[in-house]
Amino acid sequence: MFPSFITSVLFGENSPQPGTRSNEPITEKTTVRGSVHEAGLESYAFSGMQGWRVTMEDAHMVWTDIPVEGRQEPLRKGHVIFGVMDGHGGDFTSEFAALNFMKIFSANNRLKKYASMSVEDQSNVPGIECLRPLLTETFGRLDAEIRKQQNLRNEKRFQAVSKQQARSETPTRVKYERSGSTCCVVLVTPSHIICANAGDSRAILRRAGKVLPLSFDHKPNNAPELERINQASGFVKCKRVDGDLAVSRGLGDFTYKSNELLPVEHQKVIPNPEFVTYPRSKDDEFMILACDGIWDVASNEQCGSFIQSLLDEGEPDLGLICEEAIDTCLDKNSRDNMTIGMVSFQGCKIPTGGLGIKNVIWQRRAARQARQLQQSAKKVAARAASNVGLISEDTSSSKRLVSAVSTNLTCS
Repeated sequence: MFPSFITSVLFGENSPQPGTRSNEPITEKTTVRGSVHEAGLESYAFSGMQGWRVTMEDAHMVWTDIPVEGRQEPLRKGHVIFGVMDGHGGDFTSEFAALNFMKIFSANNRLKKYASMSVEDQSNVPGIECLRPLLTETFGRLDAEIRKQQNLRNEKRFQAVSKQQARSETPTRVKYERSGSTCCVVLVTPSHIICANAGDSRAILRRAGKVLPLSFDHKPNNAPELERINQASGFVKCKRVDGDLAVSRGLGDFTYKSNELLPVEHQKVIPNPEFVTYPRSKDDEFMILACDGIWDVASNEQCGSFIQSLLDEGEPDLGLICEEAIDTCLDKNSRDNMTIGMVSFQGCKIPTGGLGIKNVIWQRRAARQARQLQQSAKKVAARAASNVGLISEDTSSSKRLVSAVSTNLTCS
């Protein structure tokens, strides 16, 4: 494969307790930034935070050069792929998808066909009609590879437990790999923005001051999804497949793809993405991709308006904007892992000027941390006082903490 510049960040490690919540949120963030500066694209940033979950099961990928198997040169400039994956039941599927998506995508003969087209054909119907099935096949082949890898992992686990059981009288339970993941991928070409989505991660585009959806959530109670689930001998209870899984499309989750009498596209849960495609416009400002830890507490319009408000206030750093969005969603009581990516186009007016611009992100964060410290101090004081039958209103210690945080974090 042609070596390409890739940012594929995996936020988290394997854990024996995937999906459960901790007593306090893990607020450290992993943030990456990059630039493209071609075909109307400018820069991008992604940030992820574990939050209240015991493990981090989100992943993302960025490919600014797209390799084409069998060719020395990558796809022509202006083609970029961004993606977010929100894992559940463990981080294997989301991590594997982020690391292996491009390997499968670049080996597809449809990509070779697209790469050999004229610029005019790539920019019109022939190009779009080539790329959409290419993405669908990539999702399907990636899912098949994940199934293969999960089976191998489970076989190794079974053998290891069997050996252990032979040496012990204590029954040992095999912990099988059954993880799954959403997959929301946006392919930006010099002429189009193509979003392929399976699950409830989401992407939006802000254009000329308006927020446009790039994807729609796949929920089991949506009419077409519900019909397919029922026809596959499944049911939906509490808006979940068989009363358990909250999404009706995605990678992995092979418990819901086990009917050998049905093709892939008719199983209870399917990997097939649905598409939203827009022609590129000079009015394109920015694009957001995020996992549902963001969308659980913010609508498309709220997210787009919030990001724009930070730009309007003078924040030029896309990485800090992503971090501020995560902090704000945590403040709004999001209880999930959170990953968000921002991509700016030439229509996005990002202020420049260095010292004259206030770093509003850090000021906001200082104020939020001060409030959180004050609330925590009050809770600690209340719990301590309740142990002796008294509730104290003395918050002088919390005020000192608030002052220290504000002094150390406020930048101007």
